[in-house]
Parts: sequence; structure tokens; C-alpha cells
Amino acid sequence: MSSAKVICYGEVLWDALPKGIYLGGSPLNVALNLSYLGIDSSIISATGTDLLGNLAVKSISKKGLKTELIQRNEYPTGLVEVDIDTNGIPEYLIHENVAWDHIKLNETMANALSESAYLMFGTLAFRGRSGSTLRELLKTYKGKVVLDVNLRAPFYNEDLVDEALSLANVLKLNEDELAQILTWKNRNDDYESALHWLSDQYELETILLSLGGKGAYILKDGAIAKKGRYYVKVRDTVGAGDAFLAGAIHGLLNGKNAFDTICFANAVGAFVASRNGATPVLNMSKIEIYLKYGK
Repeated sequence: MSSAKVICYGEVLWDALPKGIYLGGSPLNVALNLSYLGIDSSIISATGTDLLGNLAVKSISKKGLKTELIQRNEYPTGLVEVDIDTNGIPEYLIHENVAWDHIKLNETMANALSESAYLMFGTLAFRGRSGSTLRELLKTYKGKVVLDVNLRAPFYNEDLVDEALSLANVLKLNEDELAQILTWKNRNDDYESALHWLSDQYELETILLSLGGKGAYILKDGAIAKKGRYYVKVRDTVGAGDAFLAGAIHGLLNGKNAFDTICFANAVGAFVASRNGATPVLNMSKIEIYLKYGK
């Protein structure tokens, strides 16, 4: 098996939206978008041996992503019921005790990670047996750790988020997630002060703050840059944050400066928000138009 530059760890699942069922899960979405952007990526996860599991593995392979690190087990394949409100914001009902909760540590997985530059996961990955496997892998991981703060009730608490933050080099979060962390710590910082505090508190090299329709911030090596929104017609925002993160990782891997990184990340996220589903194939011509004209 060839080595991947970025390995994403965690949930592979189906998003059941009002307009249909779509393959998703934040780590998978990030891995797929990185692959669309030309970055060698892979996903560590698990699906069931049921119909949805077979469809997931077949679809992932068809999209061009490696599937060697996707385990198959006796648990049902992950499913999330998603409702979209009038502002295009998703609400989630995440099924429990599913296949991706039961990722087992093995030598193939450890060898693949030893050759990767980045390991990305979200806070949901700390659920169940998969969380124990992740903690074990992180004990010896030498690359950069990318954390997506993905607060989905009831699967988080302050201690878990603190633990995850302490393991990360690169952090991605949205304004609601930032507000929750600041509330836990009895702080009332503005965005820039909060990013500096997070960087100092958890020794983070890069922080990505998505503000949705208001743009985004990046803190990189102590300096902050901001980019306003791109004007697109939003269909739904499922997967937009994952695309934003993939765009940012692309920028970091390619040595882009902070402003160029956040501009590109925002443009990739905007494109996905303008399409149905979490992982539409990225249209690079359209993304270049966003970068040039802002819409």
C-alpha cells in the first residue's frame, strides 16, 4: 500500500438529508476534498458488512480514495439524520454503537501513519473503542495533528475537548465552538484575542476559525489574517466546514502564507455550500472565480 500524505481518522457514515442520502462523516469529507485537490490522502474508519457499508466502500473507491484502511465489522454502518433549517443550517441526530465506533488498532494502520505528514480527526472520533485506538496511535505519532472541534451533543464535554486540544498542532473550529470553549474557561475574548489565547494555552501552530457567512480567521505562527465571505447561493452547509479545512490543509502543505491559505480555504468551503451534499466534486475553475471576483 502506498503511503498517504494526510490520513483522516474517524467516522464514515451516511447523511440522510431531506433531499436524499449522501456519503459523509467529517474525516471522510476532508479526505475526499484533499484528494480532489490533488493531495494524497486516506481514511482510517470502519463500516458494517451491510448494504450501506458495501455502498460506502464502493462509493469511496469510485471517488478515487484509498479504502485499505477502512475496516469491516458486524456493527451497522454509521447513519446521521440531518434536518436543514430555513437558514440552511443543519441539525443532526447521530446514531450510536455503529461500525465507526469500533475501529481496531492494527499494524497496517500504524505503518501507514508512520509515513504520513498529517493526521486529522474530530472530537467525535473519541467515541467508543475508536477513541481508545486513536489515543494509542497518538502516543507514537510524529507528524502534525489536525483537530476539528466538532461538538455534537451529547458526545462532548470540557475534559474531552481539553484533551483533544492538548494533542493538536492545527485546530479548526467555528464561532459556536469557540464560544463554548470560552464559556468553559470563563473568558469573554474577541475573536483575535481568543485565537492568541488558544494558541498560547494549547501550543497550537495554526488555528482556523470559520465564521460561515461572515468569513474566516487564521492564526499562523503568531500572526492573524482575516478573509470575508464569498457571495454564493447557499443550498446547504453540510460538509462546507470540512471542505474549508481541506482547503486550509492544502495551503499549509504547499507552504502558502496565512492570507492565501484562508482565502483558498474559504473559497473551497463556499463552493461546497453552493451544492447539495457534503462532498461534491470540486470545480477548480469555479473556485478560482471566487478567489478572483469574490463570487
